[in-house]
Amino acid sequence: MNKQKSELSRTKIFSAIKNAKPTVTMDVKTIQQEAFELLKESEFARPKLLSEDATQALVLRIEAGLVIGTSCEKISTLDDLPNSVNQFFDKHSLPQEIKVQGIDKLEKLDWEGISTDSDIENDNTVGLCWAEYGVAETGSFVVHSSPKMPILLNFLPLYLIAVIPKSKILHYMDDYALIANEIAKKGETPRNMCLISGVSGTTDIEGVLVQGAHGPEVLHIIIVEDQ
Repeated sequence: MNKQKSELSRTKIFSAIKNAKPTVTMDVKTIQQEAFELLKESEFARPKLLSEDATQALVLRIEAGLVIGTSCEKISTLDDLPNSVNQFFDKHSLPQEIKVQGIDKLEKLDWEGISTDSDIENDNTVGLCWAEYGVAETGSFVVHSSPKMPILLNFLPLYLIAVIPKSKILHYMDDYALIANEIAKKGETPRNMCLISGVSGTTDIEGVLVQGAHGPEVLHIIIVEDQ
């Protein structure tokens, strides 16, 4: 009896799905145009940023404490980065050891006195990564995995420093969605496209907020003006 009821229910469900299917077909261009029209309407639903300037909006959001466990600073040129990293070490009473992402623009800097190949599998380590984009709306940064961007660099260290070029800071999350769509059209979508918005947090244990439960406990964003 139960089996008969189950079969009847299954038949009703699939019948309802079949009857509800769209009766009008549209070509791809029409669907895309409708999607862009909907995006125009979303302008009125977007949250108001703390500044019209994307960089300033991102900084103000972090300074207001709206991005958990995150601090922020701006530097004029990439050459100033090692000095900022040293100041970060001093602030957190850390040894001068860090794992720098293996890209030319970071490796060629003057890291005198700083070990740049720290083993991030060890405790209390510091990682330094290059962000593809920043997002003012959420205080996020975006990283794309690649042979030179091991994704664990963003999750294993206790401390993480993310460098964002000022020219790559977007106003809203859906601005990045459009960029991701263009990347996909070219067939160049990376294995991982991570949007990181502050450090992770959980209140699972007795309602106490624990930061860094699933990644870094401290996040510092450095915005480079001339990039």
